Amino acid sequence: MSNLSENPEVKARIRAVFLKFMYEMPYQKITIKKLVEELGMSRQNFYRYYISKDDILLDIIDNTLDLAYQIVDSNVANIHENLSPVAADIIELMVSSKDLINEIIFSSNQKVVFTHIQGFVRRVVGRILRERNLKSIDHDYLDIIISQFTGSGYHLLKCWAQPDNALDSEKLHKMIIEFLEGFLRSLEDDKVLR
Repeated sequence: MSNLSENPEVKARIRAVFLKFMYEMPYQKITIKKLVEELGMSRQNFYRYYISKDDILLDIIDNTLDLAYQIVDSNVANIHENLSPVAADIIELMVSSKDLINEIIFSSNQKVVFTHIQGFVRRVVGRILRERNLKSIDHDYLDIIISQFTGSGYHLLKCWAQPDNALDSEKLHKMIIEFLEGFLRSLEDDKVLR
């Protein structure tokens, strides 16, 4: 059980300063000392909210992924019929967070980011399987699907987030729909069911 404080206002302030620093300097140069000086708080007070700068980063990643999960969750019952609006909502989230996504992917521990995206994909898969009331599944095969689509999604996001990327919204929309269709097809594969 965590003894960290959940005061949302203070945590939001810490995240805001952390993000400001991410845009100003390489991730490796961000230190707790710099953060607490900018925040005007003691280290002891800081550690009431976060245990490290990686912890702040993970909180930011999780908040962003939670927004994406809400898009899927609100459309999960009719996901096949709603692929185009789901893709449009995901693109809107991506575009509004492009600078943040770019900084997270290219300025931090990519293994940590990948692991959190994998957790997100696993969460989405679980939600889709619960919606379809599928209980008897091959977990090993499902792990392969999750790994495959985590890698594909991460690569798509990484290519898109590059500052010099000239991918237009129509092509991005098509790529997201193709990604989602392939993902759903994989989950409906007979190999998933035992």
